[in-house]
Amino acid sequence: MQIKNITLYKDQDNIRILPFEIGKVNIITGESKSGKTALIDIVDYCLGSTECKIAEGIIKDQVYWFAITIVFDSNEEFFIARLNPNVRGTQTVSEIYLEEGPFEQSPSFDSIHNNSNVAGLKELLSRKLNIAENLQVSEFNTRDALEVNFKHSRIFCFQPQGLIAQRDYLFYNQTEPFVPQAIKDSLPYFLGAVREDNLKIEQQITQKRRELNKLNREKHEAEKIHSEGISKSYSLIEEAKQIGILNKSVLVTSIPEALKTLDGIKDWEYEINIEPTGENSALKELIDKRNSLKEELGNLEDTINATQSFVNNNFSYSDEVEHHKIRLETIHLFDETDQDHNVCPLCDNQLSIEIPRVDAILHSLSTLSKNLESTVREKPRLNNYLKELGEQQENFKSEIIKVEQSLSALYAEKENARTLRDLNLRRGKVIGRVSLFLESVDFTEDKSIDLKIEMLKKDIEDLSIGIDKETKDEKLISILSKINLQMSKWVEKLDVEYKNSPIRFDINKLTIFADTINKPIGLAQMGSGANWVSYHLLIHFALHQHFIQTNRPIPHFLMLDQPSQVYFPPEKDIDNTGEIRESADEIAVKQMFEFIIDTTIAMEGKFQVIITDHAFLKTDKFREHVQEIWRDGNKLIPESWYIE
Repeated sequence: MQIKNITLYKDQDNIRILPFEIGKVNIITGESKSGKTALIDIVDYCLGSTECKIAEGIIKDQVYWFAITIVFDSNEEFFIARLNPNVRGTQTVSEIYLEEGPFEQSPSFDSIHNNSNVAGLKELLSRKLNIAENLQVSEFNTRDALEVNFKHSRIFCFQPQGLIAQRDYLFYNQTEPFVPQAIKDSLPYFLGAVREDNLKIEQQITQKRRELNKLNREKHEAEKIHSEGISKSYSLIEEAKQIGILNKSVLVTSIPEALKTLDGIKDWEYEINIEPTGENSALKELIDKRNSLKEELGNLEDTINATQSFVNNNFSYSDEVEHHKIRLETIHLFDETDQDHNVCPLCDNQLSIEIPRVDAILHSLSTLSKNLESTVREKPRLNNYLKELGEQQENFKSEIIKVEQSLSALYAEKENARTLRDLNLRRGKVIGRVSLFLESVDFTEDKSIDLKIEMLKKDIEDLSIGIDKETKDEKLISILSKINLQMSKWVEKLDVEYKNSPIRFDINKLTIFADTINKPIGLAQMGSGANWVSYHLLIHFALHQHFIQTNRPIPHFLMLDQPSQVYFPPEKDIDNTGEIRESADEIAVKQMFEFIIDTTIAMEGKFQVIITDHAFLKTDKFREHVQEIWRDGNKLIPESWYIE
């Protein structure tokens, strides 16, 4: 994939097209603030970057649509346009316009509209670059697996002004979170150290491992049942003895005997206890009878108590009457007189109450005697009555005792029946466990499961060879060795130190080392911006040469912004021509551009380089590759767009 042009739309009448040649070096040289640095940001934005890094100012004030046309090796063309986020007053937009060519001219302003989004664009570009389904999994699963796609390939295509002369970082966006690890995970795939069908093979391995785990579980369960089955069979036999299913004298000494014994137990019939018909009604009758007897006994005891109370009161009355009679019998000592009964016979005093006459007292005595005789006659009859009541009381008590004994017997019978039911229930449970055991246990060995396990292990081993980490690491080391060798050859063409030392790229640290005689020296420890720029160029050209030679799925272009800045900063351009005066710096800059042009030509049109720089060299080779010169009012954004 290479870039055919960059197109900027202000409106339907103002369209700026910046063309590029495919498979060549394209140089845009110009003065400061002419828009050179914005080209990388525009291309990155149109290729689906998350944010819009295009600087605020004239460009974002004047452009409505940013667009590029890309070309694939199959000559397929796609036009990609993305709305300036300032139009909506946002930081970025996710919608894009996508149209497939070929194009004789760029689409008109009115024909551009959002018809896709960034996610769809990345999927399309990944597919067009033939990035196969893949999944880069960390060795110990310490982080989420990475699926390499188009967005990871862009990392190797841009070298902005602030990066190309940086000693601490080599790659685009390397300072952003998670990007360094993404580079480490994706670069082996882009280099070809990982098989294209890696994901498919890993999915097959995962499926076979699931099947293997399932078979291992089944085998483990079978072995567990087999080992536990022996002790379980003896345990069931002992339990059957305890509850009377088996005679305690039964002796089992082997598994076949145990299985035969248990097989007999499962068909054992136990006695079903059926309660006698009417047992509950008899119990109810006895309870009712006991209650009735107790009620009658209570009534009888009330009668006895009342009679006894009557007798006691009557005898007290008789005693009192007897005493009264004895006192009155003294009246026989006196005769009736004519004495005034209102005068005391002893003191002759007048009485307020008349003294009873003798005949009246005698009459009272006669009445008492008759009553006393009647009471004495009734006493034997009451005693007999109380005796009869006492006998009835004893009869009731005896009858109640008999009824309660009958109730106790019935309760005991019911308890025995319940105990028998519980025993039968326990027996039923044991018989059920015996039946379940005989149905589930299998003492025959299944050799087929072992055979299946061995076959799956062999399949997994064969599949793992293709994605084995050691194989991947060995291949990666081999590829990096070739890249390092190429950089070590090219280093003589550039203005760098340590030309006589092997140059090595460390993929784990994402930096370059010069392996000197004394020690390896990393890029961060090297002085001079000339070294930093040169080593950035070396690693990127070496990587892209490998990508092209091995037909790897990555865009075949590289954009460089201000590679000559360490030799020729804009402030040295006094006359604003961009020409470098004869000096060692001029020689170094010429060497750098010759290296870029010659190396690109050697890739036979399969690689494109776009350079934006302040410098303007007088050499024919340089001038042949200049696409536009942005000086004397000529800039990325035409002055007519904003100057009336």
